Amino acid sequence: MKILQMHADFIEYTPIKKEIRAAEEIDPKTVKEADIVVLFTAFERGDDAGLAAKAVAESKEFLSKLGTKRVMLYPFAHISQDLAPPQEALALLLEMEKDARAAGLEVYRAPFGWNKSLQIKVKGHPLAEMSRSYSNATAPQAPKAKALRELSEAEAMARLKRSDFVNLPETDHRIIGERQDLFSFQEVSPGMVYLHEKGFRLRNILVDYLRGELARDGFQEVGTPSLANTALWQVSGHSAHYKDNMFLTALGDEEMGMKPMNCPSHFLIYKTRKWSFRELPVRYATFDPLFRNELSGVASGLFRVKALSQDDGHIIATEEQAEAEISKALDMMARVYSVFGLSYKVKISTRPDDSMGSDEEWERATATLIRAVKSKGWSYEVKDKEGNFYSPKIDVDIRDSLGREWQCGTFQLDLQMPKRFKLTYTGSDGKEHTPVVVHRAILGSLERFMGVMLEHYKGVLPVWLSPVQAKVIPLSDEHLGYARSVLDALVAGKVRAEGDFASGTMGAKIRNAQLLKIPYMLVVGKKEEDSKTVAVRTRSGEQTFGVKLDDFAARVLDETAAHK
Repeated sequence: MKILQMHADFIEYTPIKKEIRAAEEIDPKTVKEADIVVLFTAFERGDDAGLAAKAVAESKEFLSKLGTKRVMLYPFAHISQDLAPPQEALALLLEMEKDARAAGLEVYRAPFGWNKSLQIKVKGHPLAEMSRSYSNATAPQAPKAKALRELSEAEAMARLKRSDFVNLPETDHRIIGERQDLFSFQEVSPGMVYLHEKGFRLRNILVDYLRGELARDGFQEVGTPSLANTALWQVSGHSAHYKDNMFLTALGDEEMGMKPMNCPSHFLIYKTRKWSFRELPVRYATFDPLFRNELSGVASGLFRVKALSQDDGHIIATEEQAEAEISKALDMMARVYSVFGLSYKVKISTRPDDSMGSDEEWERATATLIRAVKSKGWSYEVKDKEGNFYSPKIDVDIRDSLGREWQCGTFQLDLQMPKRFKLTYTGSDGKEHTPVVVHRAILGSLERFMGVMLEHYKGVLPVWLSPVQAKVIPLSDEHLGYARSVLDALVAGKVRAEGDFASGTMGAKIRNAQLLKIPYMLVVGKKEEDSKTVAVRTRSGEQTFGVKLDDFAARVLDETAAHK
């Protein structure tokens, strides 16, 4: 049995049509429920009523942490490839509903066997999205679990084929990414993205831009291992709250885990030496890969991946410095979002029921966040009990060109982790004191942000973000030599350029470059070669002849520097 738990602001669905003969007979009407935990559930071969009861018991415990009893059972076959027969699955769903009601939960259930249009807005706290997997030890295992080396050659090759996306709109980032050769998804790495050269270049453009902002604000970029003993997560408290979503393995007798977040590793770096109050704040930043074993993958493209990286930062400071540091981090956020033309709204999330620390500490930390937001003149929404288990936080939702909202930025004031990790500094009184930590991210998951941007710009990335800024196209093979010299000069001048020197007509090459949304096409023929110029064509079809190459390169570099 696979379950994806989502704590939602709301869920709304409308049954459209029956998908299977065994679908329930219902009155197909729109249903909308607010402030509810949704259990997307798929029943698998070998599941029984005992597993259903176990799932309900664990879900009830999850709901108690959130302080709610409202739950929706939503049959969702897409999260499993080893489904139970429909009649068995429906019987288990009904049994699960019965168990949930008996457990005192307020239960709602979506119909079984129907295709449904669906909208869901998930809350922003750390426990809002969690996955579960249940199985009987004696149940037969599906063939998908066997190692790739045991597959037949035909099966192996089938698993290595690129994923195809069908029935998706032209503006979907998965369609854009495939057409522009940015990335692909492979069955051998479920829920993980293969960045092709241009996709990796796009990621690096974002990282290089952020590095400039981080250097401006005095951050040190660091790197830490992806694998650590799970004792690290026990100290941080993540083991109790996040272990089910970690990739675990063994190294000898040690239980090890792939890191799902960076903060504990940054604390270990801080602890390698003693610090004076005069040296604070210390600002660490990293783009290290993170690994989260959540139900995700091709169905959501870049929006939900198991291997990701964040523009992650941690500021270790005295408590007196915290408000100024948060204010400075919010200023960086405003600068970054303005570059992408994004509006945003701010939320402050307060202490959840399942949390560490005293009321007085939480009140101090929350008041500091509020003052920092108010100092900007920004309005904000309070999200009661939706903070992390260790800190209150500011969450920031961006709004894209399609009017959709995405939670990206987060700023947390943490008074608990420094104590758990025994972080100290020497104060002006010569005594040891405990600092505070500001956790901050602006774009959040770089992979997710790339997906958002591809859809925000509808694939037409601005010049500064475009992996390829110019395509050099010779009028005929006779002009290949000059075309190559133009390309070499552009690359040497730091313009991201490529040449289309394959066989084919100039018109076909221009159409291909336009489909790829390349900002500029430089067409060169005899006239351009004789005058040492280029003919510049934009992706919108505008043309300018007799342009000096140095002038064109300067134009592109100016647009890049100005983030146009």
